[in-house]
Amino acid sequence: MIRSNPSTGTRTILATCAIGCLLLPATMNAQIDRSRPPEPGPAPIVNLGAHSTTELSNGMKVIVVEDHKLPLVSVQLRFDVPPIAQREKAGYIDMIGDMMLAGTTTRTKAQIDLAVDAIGATFQASNSGVYGSVLKKHLTPLLDLMQDVVINPTFPKEELERMRKLSISGVQQRQEDPDAIGEVVGRSVTFGSTHPYGEVTTIKSLAEVSTKSMQAYHNYFLRPEKGYLVFVGDITEKEAKDVAKDLFGKWKPAAVPVSVDENGIKSVDGIGPLYLLDKPSIPVGVRRVFLVDRPGAAQSVIRVAFPLNLLPKDIRGQQAQVMNTILGGGVFNARLMQNLREKRAFTYGAYSTLDVDRYNSSLTVSVSVRTAVTDSAVQEIINELEQMRNEPVTAEELDLAKQYMMGSFGRSLEDPRTVARFALNTELNDMPADYYTTYLKRLESVTAEQVQDAALAFLHPDQAVILVVGDKDETMDLLAPFSKQNNTPVIQLDVDGGRWMEELEKVEDRVPEQVIESYIHAIGGRDPIASIRQLKLVWTIGDPANELTRTEWIGPEQYRTELKKGAASLETIIYDGKRAQIITPEGGGELTDAALEAIKSNTLPVPEIAYDKLMDRRLLPGSTMLNGKKVFKLYLVDMGGIAFSVYFDAETGMKVRRVEDKLIYGRSYAVTTDFLDWRSVNGVQMPHSLSEKGGPDGRVISTLTKVEVNKPYPPGFFDVNIPEVPDAPAEPDWIPPADE
Repeated sequence: MIRSNPSTGTRTILATCAIGCLLLPATMNAQIDRSRPPEPGPAPIVNLGAHSTTELSNGMKVIVVEDHKLPLVSVQLRFDVPPIAQREKAGYIDMIGDMMLAGTTTRTKAQIDLAVDAIGATFQASNSGVYGSVLKKHLTPLLDLMQDVVINPTFPKEELERMRKLSISGVQQRQEDPDAIGEVVGRSVTFGSTHPYGEVTTIKSLAEVSTKSMQAYHNYFLRPEKGYLVFVGDITEKEAKDVAKDLFGKWKPAAVPVSVDENGIKSVDGIGPLYLLDKPSIPVGVRRVFLVDRPGAAQSVIRVAFPLNLLPKDIRGQQAQVMNTILGGGVFNARLMQNLREKRAFTYGAYSTLDVDRYNSSLTVSVSVRTAVTDSAVQEIINELEQMRNEPVTAEELDLAKQYMMGSFGRSLEDPRTVARFALNTELNDMPADYYTTYLKRLESVTAEQVQDAALAFLHPDQAVILVVGDKDETMDLLAPFSKQNNTPVIQLDVDGGRWMEELEKVEDRVPEQVIESYIHAIGGRDPIASIRQLKLVWTIGDPANELTRTEWIGPEQYRTELKKGAASLETIIYDGKRAQIITPEGGGELTDAALEAIKSNTLPVPEIAYDKLMDRRLLPGSTMLNGKKVFKLYLVDMGGIAFSVYFDAETGMKVRRVEDKLIYGRSYAVTTDFLDWRSVNGVQMPHSLSEKGGPDGRVISTLTKVEVNKPYPPGFFDVNIPEVPDAPAEPDWIPPADE
């Protein structure tokens, strides 16, 4: 720990002065160049102070940081709980901390409050644990109270109703605050509305909150083997371990029944399916522009964000933090502040924030400007992002950012709890043991080239999620150019992040299910579709001079496709129902995450019959005109996180077009596919010609030349030749976020 002692420092200065006066005659002729600052010394290795870690027999880890300057002890019990999607019950997890303080099997809420006041303690609870601070002589009563609240909460229903009213009031206030709207809706459009970081608590979702869900969450997640008990203050390692063992060592919670569905998704009674974010899930796409209307607003709240594939242990994180500091992360001389405030007088302040965690990191630029300059402000933000990517930062900018970050780090060390926080971070995030002790040394070594590399890795203006909260009549046309880059409209949202429905009133109360069912009926019906269990399709692609052949083998619950040029195989993809691999002349490997999820829709001859399972979310369709005909448009996101729009003929019900943003050769294209030449296959209408345009090759025609129905596949045809990986006792894979 870095500490200062004023009295000691004064004595040192006086002694040094005395010695210096004796040496003065011998050195007074030496010339000192006072125009040049002294060369900085090497960055020190930071001495954080010692901490100890031990583990109780029930799996709870105990971390102790001794600091005997004052007779105070702070205690934190933190549970390592992954983010969980609450879906239709969004909001219940945020209430759990207060509900734990509402009563236990031995104490009422009033008795808990009285016990805290009697010992003069600070005591708080959240969905991930509890925190308390007290004089050392009252530590045992505090810990007794802490273990009671953690182990024995009752979640009284009468307290829930009180909190529900408070939460509804908070939602109503949020809906009237442009900055709060920007924050909440911004996260939703950045990560997806079903992502734990993007879910929006609404009045409707609060109505579904129950104490049963809270109790189930507590029983499943707040368990000793997931807990870290951290002591900081006037306590020895032995004292901490003894009291931890006495009060928490005998805690053995009951097992929680868990069911698993056919897709491997675990469910807990009271919670439902466990949609856990147990690994990073990074939505990647094209630039999207969203607008929340605030009629008559004099200012526009602007939020430009990027999800980042950046983990806390990633060495690039420090370089990215330097980049963010220069961009807009705290110093007045940051580029965004100098551009938007000092140079153009658009705003009082412009900032960027880099949030890094082991699940989903993000960088966000936020600013409020007068309505008339909304488009100019957005353009300047994009310009600054591009410049950060295209040009190295100056030596002056780099030095200023480093000095700012060094100062912030040094000030944080003044709080003994910092040591505990660092120890906990190291444990939870699998960071190197010397990550914090060598922080200053690594920071000093960051170069301008590394900062630019971080910008190239993490700043992608063409993939930015742009949200504006402001006057629609004044800003919609201003924002249109940013959206048209990818041939997509500015999407209007309500204050809860849902699609604004006013423009869809003419849809005649038709819902997505009806549109899809009309299509299924139009092509033959569910029974004929169900009769096709296996399907082989052979497509010829492109002109005869460069013709390719793609063969698809479909179902049941399996898929194989091979792309050839002549006799040469260019690419083969095989999915056996669980795993998938890709094979190319250069090699291959396993397909995972979004790529794997996207394949699953290919295992059905008509994917639309299972859209309720294959699509993460569906939005109500709007009616529009396409080639002189009225069509219904559905905006969908598949289980791989791929967003696309599908157009259905309003009169016939037939599918006529699909529009999807595709990344091809590192560039994003809005690819339009028209479905043509429909013919019957075993009583089911299927397109025999696909016209694709918008990609790098211009218009490409695919023609269906051969069809085989229900012909058995040879044994092992769908075998995936990838070494099996033993099943790990982990939570289920995260279901990718829904569309905006």
